[in-house]
Amino acid sequence: MKIAQVNSYYYPFMIGGAEWYVRNISRELSKAGNNVTVFTASTHGDEKAATEEVFEGVTVRRFPLRLDLTYRLKMWEGLKEALADGDFDIIHTYDYAQQHSVDALQAASRKDVGSALTVFDVHSAIPRVWYKRVPMKYLDYYFARRTFPLATRILVRAPNLVEGLPELNGFQSKVRVSPSGARDESFGKFDGGKFRQKYSVGDSPLVLFMGRLNPLKGPQILLEAAPALVKEFPEAVFAFVGPDQGGYKSVLERRASELGVASRIRFTGMISDFEEKMQAYSACDVFVLPTSYEGTSQAIFEAMSQGRPIVASRVGGVPYQIDDGKQGYLVEYGDAQLLSDRIARVLRGGEEIQEMARQGRAKAEDFRYSRLVQGLLSVYEEINKVGN
Repeated sequence: MKIAQVNSYYYPFMIGGAEWYVRNISRELSKAGNNVTVFTASTHGDEKAATEEVFEGVTVRRFPLRLDLTYRLKMWEGLKEALADGDFDIIHTYDYAQQHSVDALQAASRKDVGSALTVFDVHSAIPRVWYKRVPMKYLDYYFARRTFPLATRILVRAPNLVEGLPELNGFQSKVRVSPSGARDESFGKFDGGKFRQKYSVGDSPLVLFMGRLNPLKGPQILLEAAPALVKEFPEAVFAFVGPDQGGYKSVLERRASELGVASRIRFTGMISDFEEKMQAYSACDVFVLPTSYEGTSQAIFEAMSQGRPIVASRVGGVPYQIDDGKQGYLVEYGDAQLLSDRIARVLRGGEEIQEMARQGRAKAEDFRYSRLVQGLLSVYEEINKVGN
């Protein structure tokens, strides 16, 4: 099958979970014998990647950005023409609230090619200050009205996310669940000692956050939970792995100093190397994701693949991943006190926590990419039967 994948960024620009998902699923699609071409942007900030290359068996074609206002508001030069000239069985685009998805779905419609649209997040459902919520709600409905009618199938990350989709009336029959997961290699053994040595953790209890340093991901909430944890676990270390966005790292550093926990904090920056990333999961005692909203978190599945208990917000598709008290603990978003309490429970250890780790790894097994790709291929086959 000839498959076009369209996403804002791709390797080497591993900005977040969306980029990791598209990279991992494209790699698996190629391993399964499909001809996969990824269409993506050629620049991120001041960085620039090759116009075309083959990486992990996937052809990557990169295009300059004619407009680059925000992560959501971009326009690519030459994307529509390249898709129109291509010979594909499926055009699969990611994130409905992007102009590239409109372009990709219009190209599929004109070529009478089946199409898939993956919804990572419902953007207007993410908590924001009011003056950001208003334009985001408008953009949500604007793009939903332009993309949902064109897509042959609409893919969501978890069953409980369907109800929140804007402008879905009349298109419910198009929706299919296609979750994220963990690479098969994630279940191997990784030397967490290397991560601990590199970031001067030693034998201390290690609390790991992995995600963008952005208030929507909740690193500040983990920081607020740190003083109570340090009181009980004086040697505890909190590692924040992820790219700085908008200078938010400096805000977190100032707050860490105010809270008196700066010496216990490690900011590693973004880790895009798979081996090193998995070493971080292997090194930690608990993985924490206090996010305000999440479709499903690939980081959670990766931490589970290493047998690590999870403490995360009860938002979005996270309850689809974590049964509270079984693979980890769920807390209400923004409750730093409860977050601290649940992290402390994990750090105290015991048979209950060991059982959580076992259950987490077992559940993650069902979300290996080698299994998920079969489900996605079934959707593609269904699309081809239906027609565009």
